[in-house]
Amino acid sequence: MRARLAAMALLAGLGLATPVRAELAGLVIGIDAYRHINPLQGAVNDARDIADALRGSGSKSVTLLIDAQATRDAIMAAWDRLLATTKPDDVLILSYAGHGGQEPERAKGSEEDGLDEVILLAGFAEKGPGTYERIVDDDIAVMLQRAAPRRVIFVSDACHSGTMTRSFDRRAASLGTRFATYGAIEDDALPPPNREAARADRAEQPHVTFLAAVAEHELAPEVAIDGKPRGALSWAFAQALRGKADRDGDGTLSKGELEIFVQETVRMKAAGRQHPQVYPAGQRGLALLSAGGTGAAPATAVAGIEFPPARPLALAVSGGDARSVAGRLKGVQAASAAEARLVWDPSTGDVVTGQGDVVASVPGSPTDPATLDRLQRVVDKWSLIDRLEAAAAKRPLIFTLKPGDRAYRQGDEFTLEIGGHLRPYFTLFNLGSDGTVNFLYPLNNAQIRDSLEIPMDRAQSLTLRVDPPFGADHFVAVSSAQPLTELHRELAALDGQPAAARAADALDRALRGKAAELGWHGVYSVAR
Repeated sequence: MRARLAAMALLAGLGLATPVRAELAGLVIGIDAYRHINPLQGAVNDARDIADALRGSGSKSVTLLIDAQATRDAIMAAWDRLLATTKPDDVLILSYAGHGGQEPERAKGSEEDGLDEVILLAGFAEKGPGTYERIVDDDIAVMLQRAAPRRVIFVSDACHSGTMTRSFDRRAASLGTRFATYGAIEDDALPPPNREAARADRAEQPHVTFLAAVAEHELAPEVAIDGKPRGALSWAFAQALRGKADRDGDGTLSKGELEIFVQETVRMKAAGRQHPQVYPAGQRGLALLSAGGTGAAPATAVAGIEFPPARPLALAVSGGDARSVAGRLKGVQAASAAEARLVWDPSTGDVVTGQGDVVASVPGSPTDPATLDRLQRVVDKWSLIDRLEAAAAKRPLIFTLKPGDRAYRQGDEFTLEIGGHLRPYFTLFNLGSDGTVNFLYPLNNAQIRDSLEIPMDRAQSLTLRVDPPFGADHFVAVSSAQPLTELHRELAALDGQPAAARAADALDRALRGKAAELGWHGVYSVAR
């Protein structure tokens, strides 16, 4: 289904104008408690959050189905009621958080790859009556087709195949992924596929905007957000409904604003392991929701960067006493591996993030002052990353890493592209794995004299080669309405020093309340 939804590029009849005030209505589904396959931890949190965001945005019709409530029959009946009680110019939200799967196509010749994509419900089993508790992509296509001419935003926070973009270090506590494998369906309780379903799955549906959690080659991990297991796509979509994606502050959520916000927010929350897809391609000016549908703040309320204060960073110590270590560091609180932002393993020196990446090396004893000083530098860097993530939430820059968000090895080259800037003055620096600051743009010395301004019509591109030390480098970019000359002076003075805390202070002074776009992207490397 995903490939065909991606082809829905003919938007005849929709136009690009702001829609008349439309009512919002939603069917929101979240399943953690599976009876016969592995459970999830964050799907119900996702569903409740989206339902709450819909109600807060003025929706008077929200059906929330969680766990055992979300049977196939209940979902179909709820969708029928939604269609019966809404008007042709209303906007419907259909969201699903839970396991996805793949199986041989039921209607021969209906799928290019010979596989149906499936969402799995709480009572699903691969044999007997439980086979009824799944919804195949053909069924979803019929549901969406029947909703026309209503505009539909379909959010699928699941995955149907793929692999992790980078390996996961088990010293961090994995929350798992939203993909379930199962054997051949036996004694299938679903009715045979009919012609209506086959036609609908092949048809273009220009009234639908489809948000998928991942690209086809990726798995969708569950991640910790605000201390709770979540799906990053659902979290980002709920934030968008609350007005956070209204990039220009005009009270209308366009497809382009939703696309940029979702893709960049999910990339940051999932540390580049997950790249959501928004279909159809293009048509970024298409207005999806009016101000009444987003609950957006007035334009004046989103004029400046909000650079938040530092919060204690949760640290676990593998095989050691986290409280003792945390007591010797600044800005740290002890945590278990399941709750930690960073896990330090003194036996190897590895520092591992909660997403399972080895991001720095700090060898030495937990009681050695020099070792703790090096660990403090890493803590300071990740504290700054967390503050940057919050500050970038409203108007993130668009980062693309080529050839992809994988683990790079010594000598590999990669290209970082940065776009989405609405302002011409540009600043770029890097934070090394140990918090070392490298000022990259604009340089002004005997060899290089960069322009303070960059072209507005194309992304900035930077090609680099991987060299030690390995771990995680984070590239930080700002586009601003005025040149940030004082920030440039301070970053140049910090160049080559492990000084993330001082860089954070400089950013805070330079950006607080300023009209700017901000973003960062991690590049991960390994020695072998």
